[in-house]
Amino acid sequence: MRALLCSFILVLASCVCAQIAPEVRATKTPNETINNVFAAMKAGDTTGLRTYFHPDATLHSVVTKPTGETVISTGSIDKWFLGIQKTEAGDWEEELNYTELNIDGHLASAWTPYVFNYKGELHHCGVNAFQLVKDGAEGQWRILHITDTRRDAAGDCEPVRKQTPHEAIEALATGWHKAAADADSTIFFDAMTDDAVYIGTDKGEHWTKAQFLGFASPYFARGKAWDFNATERHIFYDPNQQVAYWDELLHTWMGPCRGTAVVKRDGPNGWKIAHYTLSVTVPNDKVEGFMELTGEPRKSRN
Repeated sequence: MRALLCSFILVLASCVCAQIAPEVRATKTPNETINNVFAAMKAGDTTGLRTYFHPDATLHSVVTKPTGETVISTGSIDKWFLGIQKTEAGDWEEELNYTELNIDGHLASAWTPYVFNYKGELHHCGVNAFQLVKDGAEGQWRILHITDTRRDAAGDCEPVRKQTPHEAIEALATGWHKAAADADSTIFFDAMTDDAVYIGTDKGEHWTKAQFLGFASPYFARGKAWDFNATERHIFYDPNQQVAYWDELLHTWMGPCRGTAVVKRDGPNGWKIAHYTLSVTVPNDKVEGFMELTGEPRKSRN
């Protein structure tokens, strides 16, 4: 049963992009094509599905055995269709963690980590790599090729989180500042990528993660590092990419500060901070006095 299921799923990864009904034939985006295909699979309905595929569409699956051997298999769209026809609605469900999309003219490449559920139970996970072309008779995007990977060992997969990227990034930012207030260095520094950069308010504070840890350790050790609370935050996220950023206004012991962060995806469900800049705000009418306090040499306005 497992072998038969995997055989059908293989085809799914390469031909899973057709149309469910005539009214959705002219898909305006590659994402629409991909989503329509998976919706048809979940519904157990192959009506019009083939129109989402280029006539020369191909499908491959890449599996790495425990021995380290890489096995490449070729799938069959026809067998995948037959598999869908034999299922009940809801038996097969492929959930996407996200889609990273790149487009050049009428060619698109989509990278979609996924979780496959069989009759409501998590069965396996992996990544689909789609190539699509916009060449359909009605201007629709059609699947030209799909290659997928599969993993099903214990601990390899986790359910798709229902948080939106905006919600996940908001939780990361809030939790990161709270970890500093709670002096939880593990949570605080685990929220940063290994190659993260932190820029502080002093002109010499351009730190790697390790350097920042060295500076901050004494503060965390005393039981409270610093307590910054965001009074305003703006999150900017492109759903087709794996990088996002936010800016925020912070209430701190130094008065109002500005923070900006660049975050990167970490695995199928997570985000981590790759770059953060903290700066003290200075009212425009107080700049002269601020410059006197710093003692920094002035530059001519000319």
